[in-house]
Formats: sequence, C-alpha cells, structure tokens
Amino acid sequence: MNLLLELFLFAGIFFPIYHILNVIPTLFKKRINGFGIERAMSIIIPCYNEEQIIATTIEGIQRINYQNYECIFVNDGSSDHTMRNMKRRLKLKKINIKNKHNLDSKKIKSIYRSSKYPKILVLDKENGGKSDALNAGINFSKNDYLITLDADSILHVNALKFVNEAFNDPEVVAVSGIIQILQSFNFSKDTQKTTLKINPLLRLQTIEYIKSCFCYKASLAKLNSLLVISGAFGVFRKDIILDVNGFNHLIGEDLDLTLRIQFKIEGTTKKIVYVPDAICYTEGPETFRDFLKQRIRWQKSFIESLFTFKNLIFKNTFKKTLPFFMIIDALFIGVFSSFIIILFYFLVFNNILNGTLIYVIPYFIVFVSVHLLYNLVGLSIASYYNVRYYKFDIVRLITTIILDITIYRFAILCTIILGTIFYFTDKKSWNKVNRSGRNYNVLKRS
Repeated sequence: MNLLLELFLFAGIFFPIYHILNVIPTLFKKRINGFGIERAMSIIIPCYNEEQIIATTIEGIQRINYQNYECIFVNDGSSDHTMRNMKRRLKLKKINIKNKHNLDSKKIKSIYRSSKYPKILVLDKENGGKSDALNAGINFSKNDYLITLDADSILHVNALKFVNEAFNDPEVVAVSGIIQILQSFNFSKDTQKTTLKINPLLRLQTIEYIKSCFCYKASLAKLNSLLVISGAFGVFRKDIILDVNGFNHLIGEDLDLTLRIQFKIEGTTKKIVYVPDAICYTEGPETFRDFLKQRIRWQKSFIESLFTFKNLIFKNTFKKTLPFFMIIDALFIGVFSSFIIILFYFLVFNNILNGTLIYVIPYFIVFVSVHLLYNLVGLSIASYYNVRYYKFDIVRLITTIILDITIYRFAILCTIILGTIFYFTDKKSWNKVNRSGRNYNVLKRS
C-alpha cells in the first residue's frame, strides 16, 4: 500500500510541475492586439429558468466592443418568467424566418426580434435541454462563426476582438477563452476590476479557475490536447460544428463536442487554440450544495466521455497526446489517485494520533511546495493578462491560497470520488446550479 501511495503522490506532483514548466514561456509570448476586420459572428445563449440573471445577460451583450454580430437567445421551455422578462426588456416582435440548417432540436414555438436591439433574435421553443437549445440556435444562425455562451456569462469588452484575430490563422477551427468567476469582479460599462471581497467558497473557486485556465488548460492547448472548450464561452467555425452534427444530448455536451472536433481534425493541420486575452466571467456557485452539484456534474461528464470515446482513447493512450493526458493525467492522476490520496489524509491524521508524524512530513512538505508553486505561477500569468489583486485583497489572497492547499484540495478530491460513483448510480441527472440573482450593474458608468 505504501508503494502504491508513493507512486500516486509522485505522479500527482510530477504532472503539475510539467504543466508549470510548459506554460512559463507564456510570460514571454507576444500578445495579440485584437485589431483587424471583424468577422461576422453569431452568439448563441441557451436559457432555461434564467429570470434571475437574464437582465445581466442582456446588459452583458450591450457592453461588447464588437459590431459585426447577431445574438440569439434560445428560451428552452422555461417554466419561470424568463420569456416574459425578455419580452419586456427587449421589446420583442414576432417574425417569420426559416431555419438555415437542420440539426436535431425540439419544436420552435415562436421567433422574435428585438425592436430595441435589432441584432438580438429570440427563439421560444419546447424544452429539450441545453444541447437541444444550442442546436436550435445554430439552425437559425446566419454567420460562419459561432459563439456559445451560458446565460450567466459576461464577456470582457474586447473578448470578441481577441478571438476574431485568432481566426486569422486559417487552420484554427475553434477557440477557447479564459473563464473567470463573475463575482470576483466589479463591473462598469467599459472596465472590470478584481475583488476578493466575496465569500470564502467563491475566493477558492477564483484561485482554482486562475490555475486551471492560465496553467493547466493553457498547457494542454499548447500540446494540441485541450479536453474541453467550456460551454460558458467557446467560439467555432460553423462548418466544423455541422461536420460533427452539432451538440449531443449528454451531461457534458461541451466536453463531448470538443472531443468529437479533436478526433475529427486528428491527423490534419487543423487545430483548436486557447486565447488568454479573451476572458469570460461566469457565476460560481455560492453555496457548498450548489458547488457539489456542479462538480459532480463535471465529473460525471468526464466519466461519460471515457465510455463514449473508449475505442479512440484507450487504444491510443501511449500513441497520441490527447488520449495520454485523458488517461494518465485526468483518469489515473485525477480520478484513481483521488481515492488513494484520501488515504494519505487519513494516514496523516493517524500519524498525528500515534505520534509518528515524522514519517509523513516529507510528503507533506513536497505536496505543499508544489501546489504553492502552482498557485504562484498561475497568479503570475494571470497578472500578465491584467488579472491582478491590490491592497487588502493581497491578505485575502494569501489566506485563500492556504485554504486551497490544506482544505480545498481535499474537497475537490471528494467531489471527484462522488461524481465517479454517481455516474453509475444517477447518470441522467444534470444538477442545474441556482443563479444568485445579484445585480452586477455591468452598464454603470465608471
């Protein structure tokens, strides 16, 4: 058992160090300027029971520093006042237009255009789930580039300019941006400023997103092995989505689509890229219950993908980089080691009780050192992309990092274990997280 524990602990330390070393050159990379001819883009926002956040969503679209776009809200059979609120805020008028594509989706009941914001289209459809709503939006989109956003997503004012420039490379078929916690920013019409004056759970998620986006995902993208373009913010050439027949009705529709695209372009010069300047802000769960629901859903999605693509993944584990990182880094280190490292925590506790803590001190020192370094590198890269903390937030940041290393890591391991178990016992449940209902005032003057 000790040998197995040591193996998992070593692997759990090796891969974070590898990703750190892989992304450090990012600090010296020339940044894109976000200028150039604007490509016509279609923004698709699926909405299901979003009455608490829809006003912020609409305001978020209005602050985008980009002109050549249309925005399609898809009301997916909401049972609350989402549709009524959109009618009131957007001054909707019913129109008749034909779908341009034929991806599978539920029946469209009515189509509206905003008389207040002519770029905004609203589809009112029967409930079919998020993937179904996305397919419906694609069917009625008129542009060759598609942006998928969650209803609680707010884009950085220049996010679309940055992804637009990424498509100057004709080999790029999709772009993933950076996802940050919405509550950790104070907004105005033109700017956003960081804040950690939020509850501890949101602070921990804020630091986690920084590490995940600026280190882990950036490292995978550099290796052409990005596992998921987040449903909160992804940009695609429409032809690649049509080639893979749109979104599938699964727990993790974003992970599934990304993998189908990755395997579709495998062996070609086509690629998916990561653009650190293109930032999207999305609500983080504010309660531990919602946090559990979200993370269990994410883990169920990962296990689902292993079964969906098992033939492409397991047969090529040591032949291709994407299957390698899915199996060795995500499954072996991320899932299996979670069960083993939980034993490590109990080992530490047992040694404290028996007065033999000296045997686990070396493990603990290395574990803390590596994860502290991971935090510092993530924050350094984030600072390079203008995500910085000042004044008393520095104190909050330090305490959050301590909590992240000592407690939050344990909580994440537990959600991985629970999500893995629940996939086999309750695989159909989607576990929608409640919206906060907070007014973010994203159009207020500075």
